[in-house]
Amino acid sequence: MFEIIYNGVFLMASYNEPSARALAELALARLPATRANLHILVGGLGMGYTLASTLDDPRVDRVDVVEIERLVIDWNRQYLSVLAGAPLEDPRTHLYETDLVTFLSDTQEAYDALLLDVDNGPGWLAIDSNHRLYGCAGLECLKARLAAGGVLGIWSADVSPDFLKRLTAVFGHAGAERVIDHTPEGREIEATIYLAHG
Repeated sequence: MFEIIYNGVFLMASYNEPSARALAELALARLPATRANLHILVGGLGMGYTLASTLDDPRVDRVDVVEIERLVIDWNRQYLSVLAGAPLEDPRTHLYETDLVTFLSDTQEAYDALLLDVDNGPGWLAIDSNHRLYGCAGLECLKARLAAGGVLGIWSADVSPDFLKRLTAVFGHAGAERVIDHTPEGREIEATIYLAHG
């Protein structure tokens, strides 16, 4: 079993694979089957599961992956690639080693989906400055980076009714899906996938 701890905060373990994959699967399933040449942003590389599931969708033409931590990138290339099938080696993957908020502020790209897993959710941050993502101004910034009809997906360790209200207020349509991971000992770990679209 592998774990990623960043800035003293537990982020994920290899047993979180089902919910990390569900982030991509649930979001992309909300795009019309006829929508092709998809351009997706994955915020937070983790162990590569979300990226791998994104690349599994044959409609996907390009995935921009934003990861702030060089060690996470190196670990994916050296130790973790076998877990998710080496998705960083896929020619459709374009990796950016930078802060997600900075990347979103600088880019003018319009994405069919934004898939974010940079924290344990809006109430359990890996970096204090990430709070900017989850307020109304941050959500408006995310919305501005979506192409028409695009989808936002956010992985979270828990449900925040207040965040869901903000998400709905900004996007118009939002919900939360419950996903279950299992530890090696068989214990159930509940995760939440927030999904929103305009």
